[in-house]
Amino acid sequence: MGRKLKLVVSDFHLGKGPYREDGSVNVFEDFRADGKFTEFLDYHRSGDHADDEVELVVNGDFFNLLSVDLDGRLNDAITERVAVEKTEAIIRGHPLVFEALRRFAATPGHAVVFMMGNHDPGILFAGVREAVTRAVGGKHAYLLDSYDFDGVHVEHGMQHEPMNAFNSQRYFVERRGELSLNLPLGSRYIIEVLNREKALRPYIDKVAPFRRYFMWALLNDPAVVFKISAKSVDFAIRALLKKIPYVDEVSPTVIIERLVLYTAFPTLEREAKHLLGRRGFHTVIMGHTHVPLYREYARDKVYINTGTWNAMTSLDVGSLGRTTQLTYAHIEWVEGRPRARLREWRGLQRPAEDVFF
Repeated sequence: MGRKLKLVVSDFHLGKGPYREDGSVNVFEDFRADGKFTEFLDYHRSGDHADDEVELVVNGDFFNLLSVDLDGRLNDAITERVAVEKTEAIIRGHPLVFEALRRFAATPGHAVVFMMGNHDPGILFAGVREAVTRAVGGKHAYLLDSYDFDGVHVEHGMQHEPMNAFNSQRYFVERRGELSLNLPLGSRYIIEVLNREKALRPYIDKVAPFRRYFMWALLNDPAVVFKISAKSVDFAIRALLKKIPYVDEVSPTVIIERLVLYTAFPTLEREAKHLLGRRGFHTVIMGHTHVPLYREYARDKVYINTGTWNAMTSLDVGSLGRTTQLTYAHIEWVEGRPRARLREWRGLQRPAEDVFF
């Protein structure tokens, strides 16, 4: 056996594929890096890595159950039947990804770990896990909350945000004799407000900082500002009046606090520092924010956010423009101790390709 590695990725938001069955463009599909991810997995299971012990940790939001439609319908209630149908549609829509995962998980010394995010709580259902197991095979596992090993803490990060945090004591609610996921307010907001606007403006949930986009849109696209503002106010009122299904029984004050304090793309640095300082970890790895980050707060105190492999538009001066960064956390054991780095997959060089004039 060679080296020991763990690779952490997050927030792929796989949908039903780039095209619908009728050939039209699927505007709800965020992930377009199927080929690059296939190269990434095959590279880490062959050649110099064939004899290594390599574990792929998929740290949440791999499946985008919140924005996948069934026959053109975006389901408000996610039951086990609905979650399984959506997951199977995602698997069919990304054959390269799941074929590569299958090869990776079947390679000796290699394994895959799927962790739950706020977009893919479907793995709470046994039927969804069975569908993924059929597609991936080999050695794999499922984790819900966090993954701790040798002083390293890995979690998706949504539990640090009240709007997106799940009630771990009440993952399900019953309606008409069928169990449905007890989705947090943030998930309900995506389903009821953002998804409908995304059909016209596919970029709307991929701009950071969102506050600056809002100010830009106020001058250049005022219609969307007034439309989303009106829908957001309506959503807030219905939440306060408990007209939104599956919202936890909390006071109006708590609901208002969650709505007011909500941030579209938090850095989660404060939460990482807490984990590093008070919980004794030397490395914390999270996703959820879609913005890659590497911070060293002290010697051997590191926070990494793995970002997303989807295209993002930054309105910060230092990173202005639309970019796609295939970032991941690379953890390698050196002298018996894990060392984590934030890396970007650039792909394998092609010696030649056809040219058309």
